[in-house]
Amino acid sequence: MVPGGSKTYHKVTTSLTAEQHEWIRRVAAQAQLEGVSITAADVIRLALTRLQEQLTEGELRTELVAHVLKEVEQYPGRANRGLPRSTESSRRS
Repeated sequence: MVPGGSKTYHKVTTSLTAEQHEWIRRVAAQAQLEGVSITAADVIRLALTRLQEQLTEGELRTELVAHVLKEVEQYPGRANRGLPRSTESSRRS
């Protein structure tokens, strides 16, 4: 971000599980019904901000590796993008 420059959002494309997609749409839709302009992008930005505030980079990496390795059990297609080594095997190396 350029200091003093105008701040803009950057569009990204991501993949969510069916459950995550349904939940995030429901959260945004409920807010809209209550007259609050909330989008899925707002929910995702809040989640990212909270992760940045609550975890160190090392903690985040450890949790992400564990999450991905657990998630691949239900979503085997995740393995097509490559899998991280578990943090335990990384520590032994």
